[in-house]
Amino acid sequence: MKHLYTTLICCLLATLACAQKTEPLYEAYFSHPDEMIQDENGGYHFKVGSQIVAMSDDGYYKLMNAEGVVLEEGDTDEGDSDFQRHGKWIEYYPSGKTKASGSYYHNQPYGHWQLFDEQGNLSSEYDIMVIAADDGTTGYCKAGTELVYHSNGKIKEEHFFKAEPYNGEDRILVEDPETGKKAWKKIAVKAYRPRPFGTWNYYSPEGTVEKREDK
Repeated sequence: MKHLYTTLICCLLATLACAQKTEPLYEAYFSHPDEMIQDENGGYHFKVGSQIVAMSDDGYYKLMNAEGVVLEEGDTDEGDSDFQRHGKWIEYYPSGKTKASGSYYHNQPYGHWQLFDEQGNLSSEYDIMVIAADDGTTGYCKAGTELVYHSNGKIKEEHFFKAEPYNGEDRILVEDPETGKKAWKKIAVKAYRPRPFGTWNYYSPEGTVEKREDK
């Protein structure tokens, strides 16, 4: 059974500065069932506070602000108990410019991610690796090269990470055989976290090396 490591998402969430990603889409979809409005294309939408959630009939998700500007969108997958981000995902600033772009696998960020500033300039990029542990579980962790950019597009910082295993916790949905009710349970898992290693380089806006650090 593959476990999805919520601890590792926290590392990415801190970088993206977006706590919303930890919430299952299921909660957003079905927390307001009486407020859903059917669309002509077969999907539906409803309001959550001042924001609008829209879902197409093929599972494509959009979150919009009160002015109708898309804040995030992407593909989803319907699991046993929830809808999850699954596929390409993009976040936007209220101005409409891209804030973050990457992919999810059953609610886990993975693959190549790019972050942008409010002017639309690429500010950083890195990779989330998929790791098969010896016990048969699957982990996700930022690893390899991370690049941070100056506003002129030149590299500002060059970081390197490797995946470090540690004993973590995961949450799984367990059904009570007597009542049939499901509840979340914490279990011990082999998890991974990014550990700085190698030589980190720091550059001036002109591209010359200003400093090097050995991790």
